[in-house]
Amino acid sequence: MGKLTSAGFDIAVQYWECPEAAGNLILVHGYYDHVGLYGSLIDFCREQRLNLVAFDLPGHGLSGGEPARIDDFDQYEAVFFDVYQQAEKQLPALPWLAAGQSTGGAILASYLLKRRPLAGQSGPLEVWLLAPLLRPVGWRSGRWVHALARLFVSRVRRRFALSGNNPLFAEFIASGDPLQSRHLSVHWVTALKRWLAWIERQQPLVYPVRMIQGTADQTVDWGYNVPAYQRLFPDLRLTLIEGGHHHLVNETPERLEAVYRALLSGLDAVLPAKASE
Repeated sequence: MGKLTSAGFDIAVQYWECPEAAGNLILVHGYYDHVGLYGSLIDFCREQRLNLVAFDLPGHGLSGGEPARIDDFDQYEAVFFDVYQQAEKQLPALPWLAAGQSTGGAILASYLLKRRPLAGQSGPLEVWLLAPLLRPVGWRSGRWVHALARLFVSRVRRRFALSGNNPLFAEFIASGDPLQSRHLSVHWVTALKRWLAWIERQQPLVYPVRMIQGTADQTVDWGYNVPAYQRLFPDLRLTLIEGGHHHLVNETPERLEAVYRALLSGLDAVLPAKASE
């Protein structure tokens, strides 16, 4: 574990090294999250012989910044790019993958559409988007509430949803996790509005992208987001997790198995070193 300074923030970065690794993976977590919530993905990487790099976004976990606030999504993308470049210099010269949950998926999409890398050369061999953010649920009405609220307050109290398939995880987020923000930043919503206007203007990019989405997600408007991401990434491979909620790496065992089965489906082709096992 160490620290990296990027976009004016001190960023906490963690690295798990796997003996006889077949590849490297960089993880970008979601809004309100931190690396500590991704134990199942850490285990998956170890089982698949993937070195893992993960970091807390600005305003999250052990990184610097006002809790849950960002002024521009470009800052998130800049932090990801800096961590990724530094990791490429310090980790073994192996193929790279990238995974992003929710806002983390939006950050990876921004990276791809802004920098337009070549898969396996200037960018990862494949990018995994887990319930990626585009429009949140209730966005049509919520943006007008935000337009009024931002005139008077800088944050609003967060509502914790105790519904979902994993009540123990929901309860931990609501009352047991000391790294959770208790407020929604109005500045973050302002930044989201600008980012949405930007991403919907972007030209499609042919890139190996794998998207996994739960059909019971009550955080993002997946009915709108799926076709939008399919337009942006014409080669996108989609897997729907029936009854799956938003935080896919903390789902029930059977749905968690479906998530990782989908990720494994093309892993041997992406990482030839694993195909010889």
